[in-house]
Amino acid sequence: MSIHCQLCQSEQLVHSKKIDAKSRGMLDISFCPDCSLVAQAQTPTDEELKIYYSHNYRQDYKNTYSPKSKYIYRAGQAALNRINFLEKHLNLKQKSLIDIGAGGGEFVYMAQQCGLRSSGIEPNLGYSNFSKEQYGVEVKTAMLSDVEDHSADILTLFHVFEHMANPHEVMKKLYRSLKENGYLYIEVPNILQADASPHNIYFKAHLFYYSKHTLISMASRYFEVADIEDQGNLQILFKKRSQVLESPILPTHDAVQMSQERMAKKGWFEYLFLAGGIMKPIFRIERMITEAFIGKKQPKEILDQLLRDSQTSYFLLPKRQLKRAGSWSVAGGFGLVCYELLC
Repeated sequence: MSIHCQLCQSEQLVHSKKIDAKSRGMLDISFCPDCSLVAQAQTPTDEELKIYYSHNYRQDYKNTYSPKSKYIYRAGQAALNRINFLEKHLNLKQKSLIDIGAGGGEFVYMAQQCGLRSSGIEPNLGYSNFSKEQYGVEVKTAMLSDVEDHSADILTLFHVFEHMANPHEVMKKLYRSLKENGYLYIEVPNILQADASPHNIYFKAHLFYYSKHTLISMASRYFEVADIEDQGNLQILFKKRSQVLESPILPTHDAVQMSQERMAKKGWFEYLFLAGGIMKPIFRIERMITEAFIGKKQPKEILDQLLRDSQTSYFLLPKRQLKRAGSWSVAGGFGLVCYELLC
């Protein structure tokens, strides 16, 4: 059991029992009142993690050793969102990018189509082989430790960093792996978000539960923030520092207090009535209808169609972007379903 906080080294951790969203077993979760980092108290070794992610993780969480069509479609939509996020700040043409934990390779493929020299690493053999066979992209069966120093302009980690047991060491390795003036793009679940179902927050495989305050602090010795999006999942684009700081910049007292207050408010009432959770069944029906029509398509066909649609139709913007534009509603959702059924 961890006896100190991995961010600020405090030993004044507050423990509570939470339900694992997959197994329904109990997890020992710690909250640090000094910096607000939320973490699992039981941390596996690096060797245990390597074995788990090489052999068991994909089967435990997706029930398959290669992605199903619906997951390919969702990964393709997410990839477009992420590429748009990057394009706000960077000229992507001919930049070298390595996707850490590349899964089935959908982001690597779509980034390549958008002008990046993209590749990836993925510890699961089934998924890394799928990437090469279906998309013809370079995804090595490897761990972060196998990435060479100064080997990329951009590193991406999408729903990967929360699985890593030694985040300070991971940040140090990511810093070394980037070229001068390189960028690090991380997306993780946001422990402070309001629209996450209370029974779908804690997972055995998620060792840390980051807010924007704790993730920025964890990266602060090596990176400074270039952009942040914390509505829903937490996305932060970091720029590599020219010089490493001696110690991390810890969250302020106000940030810690705000995090404590947000954690206390999380619950079914907020999720259902304030964050729109009561409408999610409608969105799930829309998604099920859409995904029912892609089952027989080949993986590359699915991604190529998404790329074409993204260039020609406003209606195929991701839901989060439609929300920002003020256009997402039940009627808008129904219109999107009709549009996709007709195409």
